[in-house]
Amino acid sequence: MEVIERITLNNEETKQAIGLNKKINKADNTYSKIYLSNKYNYFSDMPTFVLAYEKQKLIGLTMLYADDGPNEEVEVHLVVDPEFRRHHVATKMWGHAKQIMLQYGYHKWEFVSEKVFLAKNPDFLANCNLTVVKEDSDYYMQTSEPVSIEKTDKLNQVLAVKPLTANYVAQVATAHSNAFGDAIATSTKYIKNSLLDKDTKSFILLKDNEIAGYCAVDHGDNEDYFFGLFIDKPFRGQGFGTFFIKKMIAILQKEGSRVFALNADVTNKAAIHIYEKAGFKILSETLYLKSQES
Repeated sequence: MEVIERITLNNEETKQAIGLNKKINKADNTYSKIYLSNKYNYFSDMPTFVLAYEKQKLIGLTMLYADDGPNEEVEVHLVVDPEFRRHHVATKMWGHAKQIMLQYGYHKWEFVSEKVFLAKNPDFLANCNLTVVKEDSDYYMQTSEPVSIEKTDKLNQVLAVKPLTANYVAQVATAHSNAFGDAIATSTKYIKNSLLDKDTKSFILLKDNEIAGYCAVDHGDNEDYFFGLFIDKPFRGQGFGTFFIKKMIAILQKEGSRVFALNADVTNKAAIHIYEKAGFKILSETLYLKSQES
């Protein structure tokens, strides 16, 4: 077995990674799709991917999502081809991944899994010395039958949804910083990167030319994935969120999109309600796992 590190993936590696992800989802009845870019990572030169090969076949993939500085946690996505599990593939990839994080000053990390996987593998947590972070989990939600905006919706006359352009970056970054509690430099980098990413389409919600909300959409092979969505605090509780996501879906449908997905914090009942009103349904629960060494 050969284990290699990559800052970014080339076209062939990306194709293999997508294929491996699909194979694992099918075998485990899971839905997670690993983000195959380092676009949002804090250190642009940090190896983001660890790949395990057996005779030129990709059998394992690790992705380090480190979108903030070394004082924050790294999300570790680590998967192994079901045919090669219990062959120490994960252990060897993790050895590389851990050294990468320590080299760049990261000492805190958590692994991403799904509730259905842990239910099917009850000994997994004990065998790997991991525990579930109880206060931190997400619902994976999807729809292929979204709810349309009614023509009589008065917000049609009040709000506008447009693609993000460079002249709005500063305003959106300020609103993003307020919404998520990130440093303004972190939010600015995040918004700029989403604007520059050729596979991402970013939208803004405007009320009287003032930023009321923002969302980015990643165009995948089988679905459009919404992320970074927020409504700025002064505009909440007025139906803006439901209108915003319905409007984005309508725009994307005209461009040929058919399936839409997102993740919502399990404790964020207001957001879950908004997504359900737009037609989304809960399909899976994403869990985060920690080890004592983190």
